[in-house]
Amino acid sequence: MDDARYLELLKLDGEALAVAAERDLAAPIPSCPEWDMWALIHHTGRVHRHKMAIVRRGGTEEPSDLAIDPPPDQDGELIEWYRDGVNELLATLSAADPEAPAWSWSGDHRVAFWIRRMAQETTVHRWDAENAVGETGPIDAELAADGIDEMLGVFISREGHIYRGAPGTICLRCTDVPGESLVTLTPGGVPTYQSGPGDHDAVLQGSAEELLLLVWRRLEIDAVGDDRVGTLVTDFWRYLEGPGQ
Repeated sequence: MDDARYLELLKLDGEALAVAAERDLAAPIPSCPEWDMWALIHHTGRVHRHKMAIVRRGGTEEPSDLAIDPPPDQDGELIEWYRDGVNELLATLSAADPEAPAWSWSGDHRVAFWIRRMAQETTVHRWDAENAVGETGPIDAELAADGIDEMLGVFISREGHIYRGAPGTICLRCTDVPGESLVTLTPGGVPTYQSGPGDHDAVLQGSAEELLLLVWRRLEIDAVGDDRVGTLVTDFWRYLEGPGQ
């Protein structure tokens, strides 16, 4: 996906999240059981402002003194604060050179990393908000397939998230857009990711949206195949609770 498309979807999903929140700020978030809608808006608004500050600061060193506007105490002002943050983030990302330096925890210290990450962050939390009020709109299939790639290629390879389950390789296959990925799981190591087809022991197949929500643990997973394959898939599902939260 190109940066313009990420920003277009960030704008749409950012506003859709606000619209859902306006319906009920007290609604519990089933996909994030520790949160209600107020906490979801608070979290997402702070994330937007924090990443905007990182991009504005620039450089490749982790910043330690970023000034973030705090959320208001009044419910009636919270969504306005959130919308202001989305708009400021969009303006900042749109004006920046995607190749300009901007620190990230991933090691990819470019503005482009945050353009992608903020589009992905916002679409999943938009789904969280809409799911909480019973009306989920579709996730763009291309963005969803890209989000699967991001989760498998960026998040699961983060240092410290060691896999403890059964060995094997799982294929994640999108049915609505091109997209096939392999995750190889080795006990005591970090899973490795390959984009494209190859030999595998189990298949997780569905629409790009379904697989995105699955790897972010918004949808439940069912074991497939024989006992070994079932254990492999279940262990992978458990592992995702670390990188995916």
